[in-house]
Amino acid sequence: MSRAAVGDGTLELAEDDDGRVRVSLGDVVLAEYVVAPPTPAGDSPKPYLHPLRTTAGEIVTAVRPHDHTWHNGLQFTMAHLSGENPAAPEKPAAPENFWGGRTYVRGRGYTPLDNNGTIGHVRWESIVGTADHCELRHELAWRTAAGQRWLTEHRTLRFGDVSAGDGRWTLTWSSRLRNTSGRELRWGSPVTEGRDTAGYGGLFWRGPRSFVGGTVRTPDGRSAADAMGHRAPWLAFTGRHDESLRTSTLLFADSPSNAAFPTAWYVRAEPFPVVSFAATYHRPWLLGPDEELTLTHHVVVIDGAPDAARLGRYAARVLTRQETD
Repeated sequence: MSRAAVGDGTLELAEDDDGRVRVSLGDVVLAEYVVAPPTPAGDSPKPYLHPLRTTAGEIVTAVRPHDHTWHNGLQFTMAHLSGENPAAPEKPAAPENFWGGRTYVRGRGYTPLDNNGTIGHVRWESIVGTADHCELRHELAWRTAAGQRWLTEHRTLRFGDVSAGDGRWTLTWSSRLRNTSGRELRWGSPVTEGRDTAGYGGLFWRGPRSFVGGTVRTPDGRSAADAMGHRAPWLAFTGRHDESLRTSTLLFADSPSNAAFPTAWYVRAEPFPVVSFAATYHRPWLLGPDEELTLTHHVVVIDGAPDAARLGRYAARVLTRQETD
């Protein structure tokens, strides 16, 4: 276990025997990183963060909800990743599904295919706690259902900027992806395959059931009703908890270093609470052999429901800290 004195509290970072990593503030486990979950193959196994908690101890993620069992906490994934088809170059190869569940096929709808890939931990690069943050770095392999390694990912999870007094802390998630398939890869979404309002993919959050009907805000005043597919530098989701009746907010902030900044958003408050940094919502991305793509996103976990002005200040703060780190 390592400790880092952070803000007005002390973060503790501990690795369990099963490979899970916990980041705690006093008695509150702020985050648990499940590195090798026992996820069924049809749900496209991959690491995820769950539970995420506020500094007050409220859980702001869900895991294996009955409606979409592959929605696990906060995770990075892709619904449609396909390469060229050597046997018929004029026709794209069938997509690999690293998202989980069925695959959306143009003209057929959601279809069960034998194409659920895996995103697996390869090795830890570092697990450290410093004077102002905790940081996890590891290598992951994106493998197709047939076992081919299409992507190598170097992932960094940074936990910091903790203020128990303000009731907030920040996660920065950075993924550097290198195409190791030997062919051009096409990263798309159900929208790019013909389905409206389903451009999910990338860093994705599933909220607790009590957050259904929560409040969505953007810097230009969008709500859940009109934020789907909209581009904005940040988006906030506020929900209410059962039992305690408290409110909590997650502020999702895109990094200006990302190629598609400001990102498009996939967001729903009903029938379930979800948010995705949806870089390929409107059009697919192409990644050539051995090319790299880096995506960096920030999630501020907040007690209460800050007003728009404070949310804007928090978003500016995380971006300023990123530039100076």
